[in-house]
Amino acid sequence: MTSSDYFPAVDADASAGPAIVRVAPAPGGGDPLVAEYVSRFRATCAVRTIAWMWVLIGALGAVIGGAIGSRLAGIAPALDDAQSPLVRLVNDWFGNPWWCIAGMAAATVITGALGVWLNRRRIPAGQEPWMGFTLVAFAYLLLFDPVAFLGVFTGVVCLVYLAAILFRLLAVALGGDHGARAEALTEPAGGWPLYTVLVPLYRERNVARNILASLAKLDYPHDRLEVKFLLEADDADTLEALVSAGIPAHAEIVIVPLAQPKTKPRACNHGLARARGEFLVIFDAEDRPDADQLKQAVLAFRGASENVVCFQAQLAYHNHRQNLLTRWFALEYNVWFRRYLAGLVRLGTPIPLGGTSNHFRTDALRTLGGWDPFNVTEDCDLGVRLAMSGAATRTLDSTTWEEATSRVGNWLRQRSRWLKGYLVTHLVWSRRPLHLLRTLGPWPTLGFFLSVFCVAALSAFNVVLWLVTGVYAVLATIDWHHGFSLWEIVATRDIEHQRLSWQVVFAGPGEGPVLGTLSVVFAVAAVALFAGNIAFILLAALAGRRPGQRGMWWAALSSPLYWWLIAFAAWKGIWQLLVKPHYWEKTVHGLDQHE
Repeated sequence: MTSSDYFPAVDADASAGPAIVRVAPAPGGGDPLVAEYVSRFRATCAVRTIAWMWVLIGALGAVIGGAIGSRLAGIAPALDDAQSPLVRLVNDWFGNPWWCIAGMAAATVITGALGVWLNRRRIPAGQEPWMGFTLVAFAYLLLFDPVAFLGVFTGVVCLVYLAAILFRLLAVALGGDHGARAEALTEPAGGWPLYTVLVPLYRERNVARNILASLAKLDYPHDRLEVKFLLEADDADTLEALVSAGIPAHAEIVIVPLAQPKTKPRACNHGLARARGEFLVIFDAEDRPDADQLKQAVLAFRGASENVVCFQAQLAYHNHRQNLLTRWFALEYNVWFRRYLAGLVRLGTPIPLGGTSNHFRTDALRTLGGWDPFNVTEDCDLGVRLAMSGAATRTLDSTTWEEATSRVGNWLRQRSRWLKGYLVTHLVWSRRPLHLLRTLGPWPTLGFFLSVFCVAALSAFNVVLWLVTGVYAVLATIDWHHGFSLWEIVATRDIEHQRLSWQVVFAGPGEGPVLGTLSVVFAVAAVALFAGNIAFILLAALAGRRPGQRGMWWAALSSPLYWWLIAFAAWKGIWQLLVKPHYWEKTVHGLDQHE
């Protein structure tokens, strides 16, 4: 059964007012399109995020593999007689650290492959064993040598962080092209095609009139335009606001059934199922798109190959001068949409779409299944899905002006949802790591990791790294004041516990060559990490301002404070990923009208 089979069951209001369509629930309750989506795309649907059983299986496999690897290396180094029998037993089985870690990794390769193969008809679990491996490996290193563990853990994070920074800087450097734009809006052969505009709304009474005014300013023939306002069944206030404001004749209100998950993508799938346009775009309640944006998109599609399925327009904020938070937000968006996404296009990596103003070929979008109703950043997920299908995404040199949220609590709710969704997207598409690598290729897969996972995960680690760096700087300064040289502080093991700071470089007498080499690499990465953050401040100052925007320099220079807010939002998103991954925290719009 397809989605269209359900629509004869809907009820249209018989009044002479606006067209209101109420979608009937599935037999037995629930949303018919949700069940259909899960059935079609179970392997890449976010209905489940983490298979905890396979995390445990991976951890157990890592322990067994570590024991085998250590035993294969031969007899472990002897311990002194003062050690307990338990410590001696653990040393006998796990006393060769590098072989032990190698055995853990080899075992995890096997359990990861089993997680995919045994669940090939359900939801694959190829990445969960690696989570178990990470927990076991970190616990092992922490018990084996806490100082070495701290160096390795911090160093690995710094290396990944450095790679993400370099990737972001490379993309921004390459992103000078603002996207497709036609200077003359010449009507194409055959006339302007039918264009579908989806406007998902939930508890948007305050801005319902605004989106009607914005849509009325679109320079597109109204007889070639269909607008669908997508409402939840329990949102009578927004329905009343739309009806009282007066919706145009080329628009209808679609009320989706009361069901879970209550997310924007679930509503959008109902709009897609009813769409008749050749092209389709999503606008949010507070959006103010450029008047010629639809015509620009049509001409961009007409000039592109059939492989180009999506054009992402630029997003910017009209209330950037409202307060410091809106300035920070505007700087971030300007760099992201005016430089970064265009750079990703040139690099050939998946494009994490924005939540609005992405224009699609409707038939291609329908073939892809639309949006994952369980993913709270359905836009990012769809960008990856497009790349996995072999379709291309490009940028459009047209702007949609939005409202930057001006209150910290509201901003935290919005950003934590975004970062949680990025992690969910990473988890979904990493279920079959080899399939991801084989389909995208090595470089796009690396780009996916650095532009999706790292955006969320490293946002959380940012605050940890800065705290650790600050503490270390204070302790090292105290040690230096007490007469220790810089080399002693950084690279000498403090056997007698005379220093406050810890060792960073393991290159002194008696240190292992492998750990010594790694620690030097990690130390260099940490220094580069600091330099990279300075580069981001300069980047925000130089590339974060749009023409006509003023008062942004001091906001750019104070942007490290904004990073702390992002870190708090990231940790909140991680917590929600574990306890309520499908929860959609509502962002309140219209605050710019009340301040």
